[in-house]
Amino acid sequence: MAPVLLALTLATAPQLWVATQGLDDLACDSASLAAAIHAQRPGAVVHTEMSSERPPPSAIHVRLSRGPAGTTVLEVTGLGLPLLRTLPSSDGCQRDVAIAALIVDGALDDLRASEGAPTVDSLASLRSLIQASVALGAGFEQGPAGPVASLDVSGAFRYRFFEITLDADVGLPSSTQLTETSTNTGPETTSQQTQPLKFTTLALELGLGVAPHLGPGRLSADAVLGTSIAFSSSTGSSASLFQQASPTSSAFFAGLRVGYVFDLPRGFFIGARAEERFAPVTTTFQLVDTPTSTNNPSVSTLTWTFEAVGLVGVRFF
Repeated sequence: MAPVLLALTLATAPQLWVATQGLDDLACDSASLAAAIHAQRPGAVVHTEMSSERPPPSAIHVRLSRGPAGTTVLEVTGLGLPLLRTLPSSDGCQRDVAIAALIVDGALDDLRASEGAPTVDSLASLRSLIQASVALGAGFEQGPAGPVASLDVSGAFRYRFFEITLDADVGLPSSTQLTETSTNTGPETTSQQTQPLKFTTLALELGLGVAPHLGPGRLSADAVLGTSIAFSSSTGSSASLFQQASPTSSAFFAGLRVGYVFDLPRGFFIGARAEERFAPVTTTFQLVDTPTSTNNPSVSTLTWTFEAVGLVGVRFF
């Protein structure tokens, strides 16, 4: 157990490499400086310039050298900002060594950072690089029966100015009137019946793009891929009319989305975006009555659709 505790202690103890330069007194060499530092900080592992071991990357280097006009210069480098102190002329180098040991002991806590726990600065830096957010939106889009109101929920994850987004939007129900003309057998007569057809759409999409800071907020541009699902139903009272196509259809689409959001206090933001979608395959919804029908009106999903949404959201970090 004792060897294990000793190994753990040495692994976490500060590692110092000390050296002296230009100090004429043999009593003020690197070994004397090492002994003075060890006396102030017994837990530190102190090596001299004569050591055959190679300093690790996390080592703290201490150098005491003769400066101009009889002064002595102390340099300490390691984790953190380098420390440079000029010691005034004193009664001898032994006093300089003792003062240097006190300065090093006081600076060790600032120079030695724990490798297992991030500092406040590193957390702030990481927070500025990574962001996650959610937003709710409302606007309009082009549906099979014309422009309709839409609701949107979205999430985004950003690293630097690159972003990945996931969106779901619903086109609220809308209706269109389809009129069918039929020719009866026997005496030549024609009749017309009007049938309402209601549509609701759902779109799910994944986006990848950039969102750099610009002014008080972010400008975003994303390429999106997704699928759009159209739900249709006949709401009329005529039982003889029905849909020839399936009441539900889905189609894949690709698109381009641009937007801008303004940053607000406490991580909130507001903004707007516009999106153009291209669906290469369309679906037709058609009404059919009897074989004598002479006009079968239909509604088709659009190849190109446009959506505009206003957003309000919050960033988690």
